[in-house]
Amino acid sequence: MPKESVLGLSFSDKSVQAVEIEHDGHFNTLLAVDEWENSLPAKAEENGRGVDRFVEYLSAFIKVNRVKAKRVSIALDTAQLFLNTIPMEEGIPRLELNEHINWELSQYFPESSPKEFITDIHVLTQHQTDHWNEVLSVSLRRHDANTVQQAVTKLGLSLHVVDVDHFSADTALRASYPDSSTKYLALVGVKENRLDISLIRHGNVESYNYSVVDSNQEIVEQIGILSREAKGIYSITVYGPYLDNDLLVQIRRASSLLVEALNPLRHVKVSDSLRLADHLAVPSYRFASAVGVALRRD
Repeated sequence: MPKESVLGLSFSDKSVQAVEIEHDGHFNTLLAVDEWENSLPAKAEENGRGVDRFVEYLSAFIKVNRVKAKRVSIALDTAQLFLNTIPMEEGIPRLELNEHINWELSQYFPESSPKEFITDIHVLTQHQTDHWNEVLSVSLRRHDANTVQQAVTKLGLSLHVVDVDHFSADTALRASYPDSSTKYLALVGVKENRLDISLIRHGNVESYNYSVVDSNQEIVEQIGILSREAKGIYSITVYGPYLDNDLLVQIRRASSLLVEALNPLRHVKVSDSLRLADHLAVPSYRFASAVGVALRRD
């Protein structure tokens, strides 16, 4: 099988994490890693300047690290998306499901048309006895999708996968910890003003929710409550560009369960030619979403 390289980018509100990963049919190898300021704003009038700055940063990353990848996979910040969990009757026609989701969008965004969004749907939990499913809808403004597409196209790259950062981290979790498929775990994305939380039972996402936080103390308290109130969980896995060692220590002290920092490189080789920028501190949990989206093969 020929070697294939993919560029994985993860966007948060303040930063972009980038990795290049090569797959040779047997092993994944990290060829490049870096992070920089996120300059892709949501405001339309700023998009031109923001896209140009992003292209400059990404172009420099590609040049300095001699990136070979022509395909790029992107993980978008959950805060940039609209995620909604809806109980739906089992077997409901897709057209009716779409109409319901469009109605939900119109309630949250009355000033916008549902046509301004791109929406994907995932079944989380099937309650076969009661004949209903818990459905997660993920909606992205077309304008934001076009902005990312514009930036990638300017560098002659092809867009391979567009994912959600939290679910890309889930991909990294599965790849790095194969035994997670036999356990009941909580995956927590730690951001400055938001916690993304999913419960994963035997490799399947059972539920997703998020909470808004205003301080490190709230982050610690929320994860502590999760450790005490979510019944049957074996451990909590945390990741995210906002996480640092001091905060991780506080989280562990406040939790009644084992708290692991997600290492997305456990089963990824590191190239001997890897170059690290002087400014880069590399706790690997900062890059979980970028690695996860780069590992996706679909």
